[in-house]
Amino acid sequence: MKWLTSRYVFPLAVITLMISFCLQCVWIKQLYLAQTQQVKSKLESIVSNTSKQMVYRSVSRGRERSSRFKQFFLSSEWFALRQAFDELKVDNLHSQFHYGIDNDSTVVELRMSFLNDPKKRFNISSSAKTDNMSPHQVSSDDQRDLKSLDSMVNSQLQKFGVKILKNYALYDYSSGNLIKAVPFAKNKLSFVSERYTYNLKFLHRYQLVLDNIFWIVVFQMRYYLISSLVMLVLTAAAFYLLIKLMKNQQLYAQAKMAFTSNMTHELQTPISTIVVALESIKKYQLADQPEKLENYINISVHELQRLQAMIEKVLKQEQMDLGETKLQFSLIDLQPILQQVIHAMEVQVQEKNASIIFSQKSEPLFVKGDAMHISNVFYNLIDNALKYSPADAKIEVLCSIGDHQLTVSFKDNGPGINEIYQQQVFERFFRIFNQDNIHNVKGSGLGLHYVKQVIALHGGRVELHSKVGKGCNFVVILPLYEEN
Repeated sequence: MKWLTSRYVFPLAVITLMISFCLQCVWIKQLYLAQTQQVKSKLESIVSNTSKQMVYRSVSRGRERSSRFKQFFLSSEWFALRQAFDELKVDNLHSQFHYGIDNDSTVVELRMSFLNDPKKRFNISSSAKTDNMSPHQVSSDDQRDLKSLDSMVNSQLQKFGVKILKNYALYDYSSGNLIKAVPFAKNKLSFVSERYTYNLKFLHRYQLVLDNIFWIVVFQMRYYLISSLVMLVLTAAAFYLLIKLMKNQQLYAQAKMAFTSNMTHELQTPISTIVVALESIKKYQLADQPEKLENYINISVHELQRLQAMIEKVLKQEQMDLGETKLQFSLIDLQPILQQVIHAMEVQVQEKNASIIFSQKSEPLFVKGDAMHISNVFYNLIDNALKYSPADAKIEVLCSIGDHQLTVSFKDNGPGINEIYQQQVFERFFRIFNQDNIHNVKGSGLGLHYVKQVIALHGGRVELHSKVGKGCNFVVILPLYEEN
């Protein structure tokens, strides 16, 4: 799909992420509302179950082993009946509750009555009677049960895993008047439970009040929130990698096209020169002119050697990228190799009227390496310095030892390399354009990439120090061979 380029992928990725984010927000909002209702139901269940337990505990002291006693007072039917009895509030209704426990049986009596004449009224709206208990004892037992209820509710709330700011309201059972108010603003309360009795004294009713349940809900949703966040992050990371990959592929394709174009011209030049030389030999019958014939043959041989060198460079680079190159490591002295490379390049140096200054050290510089590939590295670095430097170029080659490392620097007085390109020059096919997007110097864009790969295989590194207008200094750093 030609239209699917990095230019369109980036806005598409942004739009997709925004849509995903919005959908996640909607989903989380719906989940939050559902989770809020679930938390409220759970809180209500905590208070109701605790109330049921407290009623059972308030009347079961000494009778804990009675299965019928426990079955009755912990049954959902008894709880529903008791709640209905508590909630039934009719004008001038007289409700009376009585329970009694002896050795033989337990009596639970619920009685409600109202006058048919609306003008007459009961003096007491509701009451609870217990056997052989003074009002003071009833009040004391009620306070004890209230504290137990609140403590049990606190214990259950701690299981939510977050700190909860809670309080409770207390209502008079008969009149429904508020006895103990909460310090929270009534219009800002997040949760208010139903009112529950907590014993069979029927003096007060308990109501749980929470100022804020937001963090309870969020904590309950933590795994959903984390998974949603991870999904968004992974989606963003996938788009980022996709865009980066597409840009790299696009740059690689452009570099490959430039490499093909450059190599075509590079290969065409020696071939054209050879064709012209051979045609001249045939056209001008140079067999009778040995000097001119030898000159044209030398030109052809030189161009063929140059053509072979370019082909070998491409093949070696391909083998290097495929990991098929096997280095032949041996103990080598770098200085003789440098001298050989400099001597072999005398023709190119003379053509550019350049000079190579090599300060040779008295002691040998030994490394463990492949002599052929190390020689190619030095050739590439000096060849680059010659190609990109102006006439009368001056190249300084300097060797130094320090910190168990051997450093070889190739410093020229060329135009230098802009800082933004100093990492890219080591990439495959990369070549620097001028302002008109044209390569002033022909080349393959493989030389420095090959240099970096070979030096890395030797356990070293290549550094570039350059400023525009002040030349380049390529530094090869290799581990120095030292006898144990």
